[in-house]
Amino acid sequence: MSSGAGQSAPDEGGVGRSGTNAPGAAVAAVASAATRKAVRLAICHRCAGPKKGPFVPCKSCGFVPTGEHRQVAWLFSRDHLDEDELDEAARRVREGALPEPPRELLEHARESMGAKPLDQEALRPLSSSQLAGLALADVLLTPLVGYALWFGLREERPVAARQALRITVPVTVGLGLVWLSVVLGPRLG
Repeated sequence: MSSGAGQSAPDEGGVGRSGTNAPGAAVAAVASAATRKAVRLAICHRCAGPKKGPFVPCKSCGFVPTGEHRQVAWLFSRDHLDEDELDEAARRVREGALPEPPRELLEHARESMGAKPLDQEALRPLSSSQLAGLALADVLLTPLVGYALWFGLREERPVAARQALRITVPVTVGLGLVWLSVVLGPRLG
């Protein structure tokens, strides 16, 4: 395809080889910016990269929102912010601001996303006697008891599930160190 008399073909930057702007370069640049904004339905709350939706992986940094990060990702979408607010949020994230929305805003995001609000049962922690029984079972039987309890409670009672992990992980590390000292102790000494 020839570029016509007196014009040079534009290179990749939209500027002709002679250094002058190609006739459609400015229009193409504006159209490209408009397309980017039209496609941007959210921004990544880690790197401010444009995304086609709040829950899709970020093409800029690869972050995939899971767990509570899904609520934050929803807050950084067109479902919650208008275009100007998204621009401001992107600017702040690029400048290094870390999003730390208050608990009430995260709860609003949960409800707006269609998740049911956490009820009192979900927030109920394990009792002291249950924690002591779990620690005893972890030590005397196996830490798998604690991991099974965490897995079973993680959806229905997340507070209790986190408590089970806080007990089970240190017991696992302690028992692992004891096991290593028993197995490797005679070889080292």
